Parts: sequence; structure tokens; C-alpha cells
Amino acid sequence: MNLPFAPHPGSTHVAGYLLQRGQVGEFVIIEGEEHAVLGRLIETRLPERDRLTVEPTHESEDRPNPLGVVQLLTAVDLESGMPLRGVPVSPRIGQHVFSAHPLVVKQVVEAGTTPEAKRINLATFPHARDTMVSLTPGQLLGRHCAVLGATGGGKSWTLALLVEEISRLGGKAILFDATGEFQTQIGPGITHVHLGGRKENANDPRRFLSFPYWELTESDLFVLLRPSPGVQAPKLKEALRSLKIAQLVPGLAVNGLIRKAGNARQHFEAACVHHALALRRPGTFFDVEQLSNQIWEECVWPSGFNAAQAGNWGGANANEQSACATLMSRVESELASPNLECLFAPAGLDPLPDVVEAFLADPTQRVLRISLELLSFEHNAREVVANAVGRYLLGLAREGRFLAMPVVTLLDEAHQFLDKSVGDEFSKTDLDAFGLIAKEGRKYSLTCVLATQRPRDIPEDVLSQMGMFIVHRLINERDRNVVEKACGDLDASAASFLPTLGQGEAMVVGVSSPMPLPIAINRPMRPPSSRSADYENLWG
Repeated sequence: MNLPFAPHPGSTHVAGYLLQRGQVGEFVIIEGEEHAVLGRLIETRLPERDRLTVEPTHESEDRPNPLGVVQLLTAVDLESGMPLRGVPVSPRIGQHVFSAHPLVVKQVVEAGTTPEAKRINLATFPHARDTMVSLTPGQLLGRHCAVLGATGGGKSWTLALLVEEISRLGGKAILFDATGEFQTQIGPGITHVHLGGRKENANDPRRFLSFPYWELTESDLFVLLRPSPGVQAPKLKEALRSLKIAQLVPGLAVNGLIRKAGNARQHFEAACVHHALALRRPGTFFDVEQLSNQIWEECVWPSGFNAAQAGNWGGANANEQSACATLMSRVESELASPNLECLFAPAGLDPLPDVVEAFLADPTQRVLRISLELLSFEHNAREVVANAVGRYLLGLAREGRFLAMPVVTLLDEAHQFLDKSVGDEFSKTDLDAFGLIAKEGRKYSLTCVLATQRPRDIPEDVLSQMGMFIVHRLINERDRNVVEKACGDLDASAASFLPTLGQGEAMVVGVSSPMPLPIAINRPMRPPSSRSADYENLWG
């Protein structure tokens, strides 16, 4: 396109709105007969012959003839005013190009019948800060959302704003706060709980919860306890099964233990068959305090070997007992670890599943913030627990608990919890709970918002499920490439703006967005606490 007004110095205003007259990033409207095409100016240049005409000392009367390159974004039906997906008819040579009024761009983005009061007040336009951009909850959250950006780009503000807007609109959200920076989100209907840590004193107002160990899967426990292959892993597996049978069939237990050396196997094996479903699923209670003792009881010879009768277990196997000594010591150490109290010492702490149930049942509750700040990284405890909570929520979703009241889970620092797996080569568990929520949670009205500064660490199959992306400044080329691949609407020309976005500015791209849209995120009423060190005043 020709830019005849671009050589004029400065910009101007029309009816209070800024008229940029050919500035990179400006939205333009290209006239048509049935459709108007909305585009964005992505490049301006001067032909070589006109280069000197913009020099202040040049005395020629010739005016420069700048050229602009426009990225075609979408089309608008001139009869209905509704936006169309794509551009059905390309512009012709000779058609006029106009600077797009901010309200025209707003109309294209917000097309629909949802009233303003039921929309999420997300942002303003960077070039028109008095024009609000609002999206419906279905557009922004209905197909999952990813908030991406380098440190300091503003993604925490975006997450805080989404929490406030969900609360204002009467929705329900569960926020996983990895760093504790969202403690500023206070108000009616917002509940704060902590996983990990204990009260410092009787006046500590914080509410600490447990996630009971019996809600973990066998794979989770293997990651935490790290049995070696060969003898320890099968003995730990057998010990867990025996302790569950000791609770399900108390008549088979002696002081809470299943005594095996030289005893009959028949009744125990019959109980295992009868309670097979309870033994396989999380949630079946067992006494973890007896775990090391039960491992010792499992160290017996096979049936018929050194046994009084053929149907009995054999006698104690000293070799296996010696091999399991380090595992038993490790179990005792983990049970006594203060970092894992929320798992293995739940007495005196409210269980998180009960708190979630109460949150869902109370119509006045809007946001449940689960702080993981004090939950240790030791032995992958933080990743295992967060994954277990996500798996628990997905189980509720599969039961249809969220169909009448959709729930949004917001996961900050998502790259910590969405790695392929944790544990060593002999005891691995996949961190797949939030990935499964992204893949199948939508049909159960459970959606997720993933916020991360490292998109390259998010599995590709999870990012591909995101229906909406809010992308803040991304400097790393690998991160930009990952986002570009995951989101088909973000092409190279739009991605080229990502490294230059200012703090709080972002690009909204997604299935429900008619085009890549640059925005300036609104300031949340209660910004998160970044708690960055004040070096200038603390040093010296």
C-alpha cells in the first residue's frame, strides 16, 4: 500500500482518537464491495529513489512515497458488520486503505451477543488505551488457555486479572500458586490454603492442609521412596498390598501387620481377589507407620520352601531382609521428614479433598488458592503432590461434578508440573494429570489455564490442546518457535512482534480469536507480590 500521509512528522488525533498515519503495528481497513478486509501494517519502507527526500537539508519539492506491507487478518461483512474467518476475497489494486478506528477493531474482536456485563474485561489496545477489549469466558477459557512470557513480561498480572474476573462473573477457579505471589488475592469468596509447612505459632492465620498418602498411586509412592530394582521394588509393592488388606480384612492382621513367615496363604490370597478393585485404586487407606515392619514381613521364602505345609509361606529369608534394610531405613527417614508432613503426617491437618468438596458445595465460594510455596522439591514431592491433586480433580470431572458449575484450574509455573516424568530409571511416574485435563477436561466442564515462562518445557501434545494463547514478551527463539508451531494462527510476521512487546503487553491468538490481536493487559485490582530484592537500598 502507498502511505501518502506517513512523511508528515508526528501523529494527529481525530475526535479524540490517535491517527497514526502509517506506523508499524497500526490496524487498517481495506475497502471492498461486499467485504472490508482488516489488516495490520507490519513493515514500512522508502523506495531507494526517495530515500534522500526525508533528509532535513534536502531542498527538493518532491514528496517521498513510502510503501507499507499489510498482513491481511480477517474480513468484515459490510451488510451485517460481523467478522468472517479468513479473507474470502483478496483486495484489488486501486482500493483505498483507511486507518482502522479502535471501535471497529473492538467490534471485530468482540463479535457476538454476550452482554458486556458477562464478559471478561481483559485489556485495552496499546494504541488506544481508552478502548476496552472484552472476551467472553467461553472464548478465553472454554478451550483451555496458555499464558506465556519471559520473566517480567506480565504473565503473573494476567493470571491475577483472570482470577479477579472469574470471581466477579460468579465462576469458580482453583489456583495452584507455586511461589506464593498470589497471596494478595483477598476478598469475599476467596479461600487460601497451603500444602506443606506448619503454623509458626498459635497466632499464625494461615490454613495448612494435607494431601493424605493413601490418595497417592503406587507409582507416586515409588518415586518418593525410591526402591532399588531386584528385591526392594517387589517387596515394597507386596507390603503396600498387605497393609491395605490388613485394613480391609482386620481378622487377617496381627497388630496391624500381615504375618507371613510360615503362615497359611489361602485366606490372604482370597481377600486379595475379593478386594482387587480397592487394591488398585488410590483412596484405600493403609497404615504407613507400619510400612517398614511390613516390608520385613515380606522377606520370606516362597510357598513350600522351608514351610510346615505346602500351602504356607516359607520361613524368613535373611538375604532378602538384608537387601531391604536400606529401603526400610529410607521409609523411616521419609516418614519423619518435616518436608513431607503434609503427606505422611496428616493428623491435625484438614485433608485437601474435603476442602475441595466444601469449596464446590458452597455457592458463595469463588476462588480456592492452593499455595505450594512451602512444599519441598525434595524427592519430587512438589511435582508428585500437584499431579495427584490434578488427578483427583479429573476424577471428580469424570463423575460429572462440574457440569452444572464449570471450574477453571490455573497452574502457575506450569513447566514444573508438566515434565514427561519424575523419578529414576527404576521408579518413574508420568506427570500427566494436567495434560489429561487439557486433553479431555473440556467435555466435563473442567478447563485449565497454564502459565509459564518456558513454553519449550511444556509437552507439545499439551500445548496443542490450548484454544487460546496470551503471549507476552518472548525473547528466546526456541520458545517463539514452539508457540508458533502450537498455534496455527500465529505466523512469522505476527511472531516477529513478540520480542518487542512492553511490560503488560501481549498478543492474543487462538481458535476463538478472529486474528492475532495486540493488547495491553489491564492492571489487576490486587497485583501479585513479586518480592524482588531492592539491591540499591539493601547493598552499601
